[in-house]
Amino acid sequence: MDAFYFFVILGSAAVFLILHFDKQQRRKVNKILHQTSDVEPLLLMQSLGQKLDRLNNALNKTVVPVNIEQQLDKFTSDYKSGRISITTYNKHLSELLRTVEVH
Repeated sequence: MDAFYFFVILGSAAVFLILHFDKQQRRKVNKILHQTSDVEPLLLMQSLGQKLDRLNNALNKTVVPVNIEQQLDKFTSDYKSGRISITTYNKHLSELLRTVEVH
C-alpha cells in the first residue's frame, strides 16, 4: 500500500510539473506572437523585391505600354501610403510582371 501512495504522489508531482512547464511555454509563445504580429512576412518582402527588380529590368530593356509604368507607380505609391496591403501589392505586381513578360 505504501508503494501505491508513493506512485500517486510521484504521478501528481509529474503532472503538476508538466502543466507548469506547459503554461510557461504558452506564455512565451503568446508573447512572441504578440511582439511579431505587426511584422510583415520576410519571404513576402523578398518576393516583392525580386518582382520589382524583374519589372524594372523588363521596363528598361523593352518597349512597354506607358500605362504599365503608370500602374506600377500607382501601386507602389498606394502600398507606401498604406492604402493597399502587402498581399494586394504582391498580387498586382504579379499581374504586371505577367503582362510585361508577355509583351
